Amino acid sequence: MTGNIVGLSFPRNDKNLGLEPSILSVLPRGDNVVYSPRNDNLDDSKIERYLCSVYIAGMDEFRQWAAQHDPKKVVVGGYHPTMFPEKFLNLAEKVVMGPCDDINVTLSQSNVLYEMGHYDKSKVGNARFAEGRILRTLEPNPGMNRTYGEISDAPEKPTGRAEVLKDRILPGVLTFKNPARMDLYNIRNNQQVIPDKMPYDLATSVNTSFGCYYKCDFCCTPVMFKRLTSKPLDLIRQEVDNVKRALDEADNGHKQRFLFIRDENFTLQKDYRKRLEIIASTNAKVYLFASANTLTEEVVKALKANNVYMVCLGLEDPTKFDDYPKNKHLYDAVSILKRYGIYTYLSFIVDPTKLVGKGDGDMTGAEKGKEFYELLSKHFNALQPEMVCGNFLMPFPGTRIWDDYYWMVSEDDFKHYDSKTPFLVKNELVATKMKYFMFKAQQDYFMSELYNNKVRHFEVGDTLHLRFVELEEQMNSALKLMDLRP
Repeated sequence: MTGNIVGLSFPRNDKNLGLEPSILSVLPRGDNVVYSPRNDNLDDSKIERYLCSVYIAGMDEFRQWAAQHDPKKVVVGGYHPTMFPEKFLNLAEKVVMGPCDDINVTLSQSNVLYEMGHYDKSKVGNARFAEGRILRTLEPNPGMNRTYGEISDAPEKPTGRAEVLKDRILPGVLTFKNPARMDLYNIRNNQQVIPDKMPYDLATSVNTSFGCYYKCDFCCTPVMFKRLTSKPLDLIRQEVDNVKRALDEADNGHKQRFLFIRDENFTLQKDYRKRLEIIASTNAKVYLFASANTLTEEVVKALKANNVYMVCLGLEDPTKFDDYPKNKHLYDAVSILKRYGIYTYLSFIVDPTKLVGKGDGDMTGAEKGKEFYELLSKHFNALQPEMVCGNFLMPFPGTRIWDDYYWMVSEDDFKHYDSKTPFLVKNELVATKMKYFMFKAQQDYFMSELYNNKVRHFEVGDTLHLRFVELEEQMNSALKLMDLRP
């Protein structure tokens, strides 16, 4: 591999299920920049700088890689370094907190002070621990957008109770001048499990905004992005042109194109229509996240006119369906989507701790689990989504639910933050049953007469169908365990 600036992403790129890594948006321009999809161990003497993005599930892999390299050549950012910057000080020369799309400007910042986390004996309980923080002593610059270390009229001063670092932990800077380095990545490495996409079809993605207005208690987006920030339209045009070029180079004329808009809540943006019109020029089938309350007839009509074939919506706890404002507009939104022929991708979260053990009131955990999936199936049958997708709860540090779950989570659990592992349940037998029950609820819906007669045919050889064939083979062994108890 040639080049003296190398981008790496931890955990490494998964060819079975994944899209372009976020590190491509950080890598600077220049012929001396490369992306290493396998996180190769390169010769440090030939490398000027490693730029590393670390997600919570990639911490172990990064730690092993970093142990073999000169930390003075390593710059690290991403969710985990944003939450725990001090854990990376022995592994990297610079730690970037929050979003960044201009690494050169980010690293050029000077006189940035960071006060280390510490205990204040004068306080009580959890309030005794003060997390590390970037002190707001930065010079203002109208071209720089920061999530951490913002300017304030009254700059914060060190408390005098902890060490203060200078220019080691930096706020990430967004300048919106640098399109993602799609030229360093082969989109044939992408794969998505979605309806109608055959294994050989192309998939790619774009991102037009950061953050979200809403602060869902389980969501880690507000940790990285404290407000909704939209990219300028000119930058989106550049990035879409690069995506089109990558699609054209990978396409032999016989493949469908699919494009995921990675925004947390795309239709919250006032100019979403202009953004869609730019993206529609790729001639790809588009899918995106949205809140049900934003999906009016006018909005859905615009989605249909611009190649949107599927919208991803969330269904909150079916046992308390009416308690969640997010569920309030769900049925109306799905009805409008169906009227315009747009698929619904319905995502749901399972908290495994609520479905085992003693349970609440007069119901055992097992009885609550049965109630949960029965009610979930009723909503499937009523809404008739084209895709359903279950995810086990992942309590993220920094989110509002973290205080309720932190005592269940060890550092060793971080590698299981894949949404498909019920790591909050420590008994392996019970965890295996949990995985089976969630799989079975989805499979039963996909194989039902209702789905195949009124929604779409399931066994068509697309990636959704093939994934459930794989899962069925994996889950067959779990059937032998259903009558066993720990």
